Amino acid sequence: MSSIADRLLSSAIKDGLHTSSFIKEVLYYQKTESTNMIAKNLATDGAREGTVVITDEQTKGRGRLNRTWLSPANKNILMSVIFRPELEVSKIFSLTMLTSLAVVNGIKETTGLRSLIKWPNDIFIKDKKVGGILTEFNADHNRVNFSIVGIGLNVNFNPLLYPEIKDTATSLSVHLGGKISRVRLVQSILRHIDKAYNTLNNGNGFQIYKEWKACSLIIGRRVKIVSSGKIEEGIAESLHEDGRLTLKCEDGTQKEILNGDVSLRLPQ
Repeated sequence: MSSIADRLLSSAIKDGLHTSSFIKEVLYYQKTESTNMIAKNLATDGAREGTVVITDEQTKGRGRLNRTWLSPANKNILMSVIFRPELEVSKIFSLTMLTSLAVVNGIKETTGLRSLIKWPNDIFIKDKKVGGILTEFNADHNRVNFSIVGIGLNVNFNPLLYPEIKDTATSLSVHLGGKISRVRLVQSILRHIDKAYNTLNNGNGFQIYKEWKACSLIIGRRVKIVSSGKIEEGIAESLHEDGRLTLKCEDGTQKEILNGDVSLRLPQ
């Protein structure tokens, strides 16, 4: 069991957080089904932008495409953030971009480890998954009412003990060889989210896109894309600001792959 000092309590996270404006409230749950579910209900009931929902244990965590998110209690970071952006639906991917970039920067700042982003929403270290982002939203007439961005990050557990993920997943402690302060890491990620969101709201979304693209795991690499039972292989040629991937196919043609329609795997 984690020590009291590393429980993800609201008071511990807010002590010394020092974000400029965005993060308004941190709500801690010792155990819950899903932080995204709680955040969605709170947002529907009018919760403020910048509300963070965080837990030490999640019983029905999920990733993209409704995949199960395996996470032992008191080991990892599981949190969701409520956004109320002035965005059209076509721009919603900017929240995935800025959050995944904040996670990469938070990992670097806290641990010194270099992580990369595997399009569209996964965080990788050395070709193994260490975290993921799940973005959901509510909209009317092409305008976003609110968005919930969930973060799952493997911190202090060993995926090698779990046969179903041992070949594809890793954690920060595996690479550092010791325990990491989850509180410090959460604070760093939230500070970077705060900074990036302010950048977006100041009209500098292209800067976030450039930094996000520079952290890509896949640009220039041969990839396999599985979508609705169809398999496409080729070179990941470019990533676009709206979340599209340009794939250069085996026959030299290009295809535009939309975010949210595919899973992507790096061939072994």
